[in-house]
Amino acid sequence: MRVIQLARNPNTYTCRSYLLLGDWNQIDAVNTLIDPGTDGYILDEIDKIYTGCGKVAIEQVLLTHNHFDHAASADLFRQRYGARVYGWVPGPGVDALLKDNQVLRAGDDYLDVLHTPGHSSDSVAFYCQSQKLLFSGDTQLRIRTVGGKYTRDYVDTLIKLANRQIDMVYPGHDEPFDSDVRSIILATLQNVRNSEIV
Repeated sequence: MRVIQLARNPNTYTCRSYLLLGDWNQIDAVNTLIDPGTDGYILDEIDKIYTGCGKVAIEQVLLTHNHFDHAASADLFRQRYGARVYGWVPGPGVDALLKDNQVLRAGDDYLDVLHTPGHSSDSVAFYCQSQKLLFSGDTQLRIRTVGGKYTRDYVDTLIKLANRQIDMVYPGHDEPFDSDVRSIILATLQNVRNSEIV
């Protein structure tokens, strides 16, 4: 599976969007977009990427959550490509609801759907076990200090992620990273547990 990080509109608050393709653009690969963002800024960029002969550029859109900066343009991808939109909860343009531990084909590989409440109650992450990579959305994995208030759901989310082998993280806003992922998650878990749990 190839992961292409798409450009963000420099004039609009939006998330990072990721295009997932098969390594060789095979016919059975499912061209997938994770988090389309606020507007249709990435549409032109996608149209310039070779996504396979005779294939639809985007077959499915996966939402990490329904906040506007991640999901507002989902309907544009339904209209332009006929893409099916998946989200945890109903929302504008959502065709199908995700379930915890559901497995979806993306590119030429598979993603596990992980419900990761904390940032929002409808937050999910997508985990590719074979490549040990995680699309974390806005789930905060790096909290460096003690203090603040966190929900019990967020603690459970960190435990769930700490129990996965993750070598690469593609976040919703920050740069992707592949260094000491498990140590970062465990340090965050410790800092959160030493803060106020509400």
